[in-house]
Amino acid sequence: MDESAFRTRLTALGATPLHPVEWVPGHATQDHTHPFDAYGFVLRGEFTLTTSVGETFLPAGSHFYLKAGTVHHETAGPEGTQVLGARIEPV
Repeated sequence: MDESAFRTRLTALGATPLHPVEWVPGHATQDHTHPFDAYGFVLRGEFTLTTSVGETFLPAGSHFYLKAGTVHHETAGPEGTQVLGARIEPV
């Protein structure tokens, strides 16, 4: 899936306006959750998404989905990352 297809798909699903999120090299978050389903498309750089299932490496051009309430944390790669994010409130 490319960025255009990601935007089209998320718009069709009723996502709130897509927004870019940028992290500096090595940025790391603590474990947290979101009250919404989170979707993302990696525009540049890379990061690792960690959940109870394990680590997922996400280079530029990849996309991901996290169900609302999923405990996770992110770690940006050595060049940082920029992610196009979207959220959908669960029904």
